[in-house]
Amino acid sequence: MQKFIVLSSLVVLLLVAGCQTTPKQNLGHEGGESYADVPAPANYEPYDNPPFKRQDSEAGRRIYGRYAYKSTDGIDNSRKLTDWYKKNLAAEGWEFQTEDVDENKGTASIRFKKEDEQLLIKLSPDERVQGSERFSVLVIEMNPQYD
Repeated sequence: MQKFIVLSSLVVLLLVAGCQTTPKQNLGHEGGESYADVPAPANYEPYDNPPFKRQDSEAGRRIYGRYAYKSTDGIDNSRKLTDWYKKNLAAEGWEFQTEDVDENKGTASIRFKKEDEQLLIKLSPDERVQGSERFSVLVIEMNPQYD
């Protein structure tokens, strides 16, 4: 009986020692914080369509991120927003690549590059055809997967 107790105690000790909790990172999730070097204009607030999504590697490399914001003061001017991003992202080390701006439709698609990372910023009006509370939707994608 004593051998059984000693053997059982030994097994329990080995199990407890081997079951150390390993911190796990959520590398693909809905939610999360936006990237510090990709600001949003002051007149924008988080918007859940599409939802915030961020995926980083264990080493902290940015794999993919998508954030949506909505303007708080109606439909935004696509040219002014494009110029704002060109100025502010350059200060964060981003290199401007291309733009496609249509001021009549209120749309913009702007691309930037920083080392091996790509950034795509899209602006469009909300999809409601009418309404006094229309707004612009700003989608920021880090390393877009499809385009």
